Amino acid sequence: PALAREQSHQAIDAMASLSQQCLQDAFDLLNNYTEEGFQKVRLAEKTVDIYEDRLGAYIVQISARELSGKQNEQVYAFLHSITDIERISDHARNIGECAQEIYEKNIRFSDAAGHELKVLREAVTEVVSLATSAFINSDMELAIRVEPLEELIDGLCAEMKNHHIDRLQKGICTL
Repeated sequence: PALAREQSHQAIDAMASLSQQCLQDAFDLLNNYTEEGFQKVRLAEKTVDIYEDRLGAYIVQISARELSGKQNEQVYAFLHSITDIERISDHARNIGECAQEIYEKNIRFSDAAGHELKVLREAVTEVVSLATSAFINSDMELAIRVEPLEELIDGLCAEMKNHHIDRLQKGICTL
């Protein structure tokens, strides 16, 4: 079981790195959309889905073994982690789809909206980078820094929505 857990951790590390790169590639599409870039994001997202399915099944098999309390906690954390990591790649695919729509409809952002999007992108990139590094390196001190940043991003999103509504009301932006 110890070897199986270690191998699972290494596979989850690879999954997390791929998901993080998928998100970065999706963000890049917002500024420079290409069909090849979009297909790269879609392929990475599908690959992360395969990781989740196979790792999930494997980790469940590990959990059926006799494990210590600490080993059970780690296996349980792995199951939660692969779900969260897979959601990052889902979000990346959604961002890629938005970038595709922006490109196809020739949508342009106002300077203010573009700046807000850049700030949000940097914040999300930072929190995903921290979370990925914390998991890969089993660094609890780094992991503790993730939650406050996530709350900051939630507040930033709410503020951005309000700014967008203000711009809509003033006729500066479109939906």
